[in-house]
Amino acid sequence: MFYFLSKVLFYILMPLSIILMGLFFSLFSKNHKVKKRSILTSISLIFIFGNGFLVNEALLWWEVPPISPDTISQPFDVGIILTGGMITNKQATENQIFADKTADRFIQPLRLYKMGKLKKILISGGSTDIKLIRQDTADETMKVAQLMEELGIRKEDIILERKAKNTRENALNSSEILKNNPEYGNRFILFTSAFHMRRAEECFLKAGIKVTPFPTAFKSTARNFTIDNLLIPRELNMLDTYDLVHEWIGFVVYKVLGYC
Repeated sequence: MFYFLSKVLFYILMPLSIILMGLFFSLFSKNHKVKKRSILTSISLIFIFGNGFLVNEALLWWEVPPISPDTISQPFDVGIILTGGMITNKQATENQIFADKTADRFIQPLRLYKMGKLKKILISGGSTDIKLIRQDTADETMKVAQLMEELGIRKEDIILERKAKNTRENALNSSEILKNNPEYGNRFILFTSAFHMRRAEECFLKAGIKVTPFPTAFKSTARNFTIDNLLIPRELNMLDTYDLVHEWIGFVVYKVLGYC
């Protein structure tokens, strides 16, 4: 029930939803001043949420900074990959794999494994289906495992956790696997998107597992002071705002519930 309600809350509080609510409020309001303010507020929010410079500054502030592989002097025993957006939500045959926008989540651990800085890889994540709201047709965990094996990772070095539906369950289920298998070691490194790392790391600490964060799939870029980035709202910037606000809401909800 919590999973369903949290997803509904996310959709209601998204930037575009807030803008649309303001416009609908102005449409049905009989007070001229309120109507005018609602329209101006909605238009202002479009420029704020779609502003490339402002959105990038927010991302630079929130995302955990990148880590260089050169700083890893001792190999980690297990690298934990959190699924979500690595494989497109598209039905595919056994031999079809379509990488998506957060594929960097498995590219970075693959690199570290090839460098000899990572011994095993645990892929955590299950179906995120929510009836009537969202359909998940991509078996992301299995597809990532298949791809990593094809790219040279030994099958015995891949550990699968296929039940988690959210970050809390990622942490709890992965923690259970690692604690029940002490032969895997005790040095763990966590791979997830940079803007999601704060919540993920705290969830693992709450679950009793200390991890070293290795942020991936960065959304922030080098600062750009061109006129179009400073003044012209863009749809892609609105998408980044959506992801960031989604993560902020998730972080607050998890804090309130004691999940992280």
